[in-house]
Amino acid sequence: MENVRREINLGSTFSAADFERAFTQFRELYNVRPHRVVCAPDVLARYCTLYERHPESAHLHSARIAFDGVPLVAAVIAPGTVAFEGEVDEERMGDW
Repeated sequence: MENVRREINLGSTFSAADFERAFTQFRELYNVRPHRVVCAPDVLARYCTLYERHPESAHLHSARIAFDGVPLVAAVIAPGTVAFEGEVDEERMGDW
């Protein structure tokens, strides 16, 4: 298996459709679901505003934040950036 990562700059005022499009682009590019989504703190806060019942979830250490079952985690990366990470079978790469 090969680890893959795709970074996208969504900006800090992205829409739900923008996030969903980025998620879908990863799936289309690698033909797999990401294993996790790494977010800049501003992206995670915006995600929580758009998707979570409690927007302050981004600031709670115990919160489990996920999109379509894939965990989202905060990281020290450039503001407005989200990175989708997953694994691709090297032998199947390019077969789709």
